[in-house]
Amino acid sequence: MVRKKLVLNACGVKSLGGVKLFVEAFELLVESGAEIVVLYSEEEFYNELKNQSLENELITFIKLTAKRYLHPFLVLITNIEQRKLIESYDAVIHFGNFGFKTKNKSLVLLQNVLPFVQQNLKNVLLKYFINRSIKFSEYVIVQLKHMNEIIEKKYRDKIIEIGEIEEVIVDASNKSGKIVFFGSDIPNKNYDFMVKALKTISLNSTITVINPPKNIKEFNCVYTETQDQTLSVISENEIYLHASEHETVGLPIYEAQNLGLKIIIPKRPYSDYFKYENVFFYEYKNIDSAVQKIEEAKNLKLKHSKALLYNENWSKILEYV
Repeated sequence: MVRKKLVLNACGVKSLGGVKLFVEAFELLVESGAEIVVLYSEEEFYNELKNQSLENELITFIKLTAKRYLHPFLVLITNIEQRKLIESYDAVIHFGNFGFKTKNKSLVLLQNVLPFVQQNLKNVLLKYFINRSIKFSEYVIVQLKHMNEIIEKKYRDKIIEIGEIEEVIVDASNKSGKIVFFGSDIPNKNYDFMVKALKTISLNSTITVINPPKNIKEFNCVYTETQDQTLSVISENEIYLHASEHETVGLPIYEAQNLGLKIIIPKRPYSDYFKYENVFFYEYKNIDSAVQKIEEAKNLKLKHSKALLYNENWSKILEYV
């Protein structure tokens, strides 16, 4: 079997979800025996990854220090030796929504829907560079089917879907009535909406907010640093509230459901995958609707429930490079 030679461009990947996705892909591709070059720009996120791979002679790490707005242009962010190495490999997979044009095969992963649905200077520029990458890339990687809609029809034959959803049965015996949600300063997450909705019922419910921008006296504010800590906090609750307008996946919803929580989510394209009795849909940005669904969830008594388990099949990518 011929060994695959892949460049993984992780520059610009710094959100917790983005890093988690990259690490899972990296580990699977390493396990496949591929020879890998990792391009990165965020030192703190990749130190541990590098330390784990020091003894693997098939893995090379290259830090690129140029400003992010220069990253669509290979000649501006690399030296001659680095460019020769990159273009000697079979393919480049860009994890940061857009990449640079190369002589070898290119695949771009789209994990940010906001440039296509929100109009501001930053998103207009991002959309331009993303569309540029879609145009010159042989393939476009998306996680779930609803993301296909943001891609122009003429490029949809390039799409590779890596997300896989499996139905499982989980323990749903937590009857504590406790509610959990995530803090955020990203407008799309609608954190203020969740705060307003939950303050109306805080006297009658124990409510936990994970990593809030600032403490809120009505809620139990918890700060976590690792995924394991976060999942442990979620598991102590009965109900999970989500309010994002847009998601590429919405991984916390899947994680909460797999821990047996009832989930309260708005009617949005990313939530169409959830159809079970432990799922309560409210009208987007309607506080009364969200509060009503929370009360309905409290009254639903279950010992076990169906849940969706989300995974990404990165081995599929090896068929295309």
